[in-house]
Amino acid sequence: MDKINHEILALLSNDARMSWQELGRRVHLTGQAVATRVQQLVDDGVIRRFGIVRGDLRRHFVTVFLDGPNFQDVETFLRQHPHVESASKTAGEGCYHVVLACTDDAGLEAFTEQLQPYGRYRVASELRRVRDGL
Repeated sequence: MDKINHEILALLSNDARMSWQELGRRVHLTGQAVATRVQQLVDDGVIRRFGIVRGDLRRHFVTVFLDGPNFQDVETFLRQHPHVESASKTAGEGCYHVVLACTDDAGLEAFTEQLQPYGRYRVASELRRVRDGL
């Protein structure tokens, strides 16, 4: 990661629809050179996904505490669940931290019922968004 890549990421985080030509103009590269750099950032895992963050969804932050070493089963469940926005295996308090995004509390209830065979959980719910991240 060099200075130009950091500038590209900052510009994209503010306006992901910016054209390669406009990005290039701002970081003093050609549009083609910027496109190549962005593709390399994707290949390296720095940029992980392009998507839409829906503001009409309620987000719940679920800390999962496993009862046993069934990490693979839990990770398969989390990857396949349609309301899981992100999930991270963690060290410290809990085994996984999950961001669940659903339209109503019924989605949270269904998720926690499906999660019960794996262990315990703790839920915190978003009241309002203070800042969006990358």
